[in-house]
Amino acid sequence: MKRRQLLEAALVASIGSAGCLDRLSGTTRTPAHTVSVYHVDQAVTRDVNVVVRNDAGETLFERSYTMSESNEAHEDATFPESSDPSTVLVTVDGREFERQWPNPDCSGDNWAGVEVWIRGPSGSAPSVEVKGNCQHVYVET
Repeated sequence: MKRRQLLEAALVASIGSAGCLDRLSGTTRTPAHTVSVYHVDQAVTRDVNVVVRNDAGETLFERSYTMSESNEAHEDATFPESSDPSTVLVTVDGREFERQWPNPDCSGDNWAGVEVWIRGPSGSAPSVEVKGNCQHVYVET
C-alpha cells in the first residue's frame, strides 16, 4: 500500500511541475531569429560567411562555414528575436552578396528567420538567394 501512495505522490508532483521547470530553475527562454545555410552543389567546397546587421550597422549574427559534400547544410543557428535585423551579408569564396532581411509575415509565437541558398557548380561564380521563414525557436544556449 505504501508503494502505491509513493507512486501517486510522484505522479502528482511530476504533473504539477510539468512546464514549470524553467520557472523553478530561474532560466528564461529568449525568442530567436534563425539562420539556415544550404549548399546546393555539394561537389564544390565553398567557404561561406554569413553576417546579419541592423539598420545601425551593428552585427547581430556572424558565423563562418565550410560547405561541402559532407557539410551541405547548417540549419537554425539563432540570435535574439528582438534585435531588428535589416541586412544579410553573405560572403562565398571571397565574393560578397548583400540582401535585405526578408521580413516574412510570421504569426503567433513564430519569429522571422532566413534561409541562405548557395548555388553554382565548379568553375562558375556562386549565386546566393535569401528567403524568409517563420519558426518557433529559442536562442541556443
